[in-house]
Amino acid sequence: MPDEYVKVLFKLEREDEDYPPVDYERLWARPLEDGLFELDNIPFFVRGISVGDVVAARPGEGEVVFSELVRESGNSTLRVIVFDETHVEKVRRQFQELGCSTELNVSKMLGVDVPPQVDLQAVRTWLMEMQSAGALEFEDACLRHEGLD
Repeated sequence: MPDEYVKVLFKLEREDEDYPPVDYERLWARPLEDGLFELDNIPFFVRGISVGDVVAARPGEGEVVFSELVRESGNSTLRVIVFDETHVEKVRRQFQELGCSTELNVSKMLGVDVPPQVDLQAVRTWLMEMQSAGALEFEDACLRHEGLD
């Protein structure tokens, strides 16, 4: 990341005993003005946040700590676990063909950014087919697209 980027710290709440597997997630962001930052990487564990969102953060604990969401980008975020590690790159290519970008965490977990102009329903339909086939599992981390059933 360029020098002008900083990491914003997000404290995570446990959904159950083992998830998320970490207490914090740090996301790259571009400083704007007055303690505002534009997020520039896909979250793996933070809920309700997407690439391009503008957040307020404050200095604390030796880091820049998230305080609130200021402006939504319109992007949606999905999380995907690909069961067969040898299929991860194929799945990533399919997301790219659908207009999405991905980031890889560990060997089989993907964070998926779905820009507002991408048909999220088409992406979710493909994911449901892949999930039914036993190839992967997915969850919605932040849905911003309108018109979903």
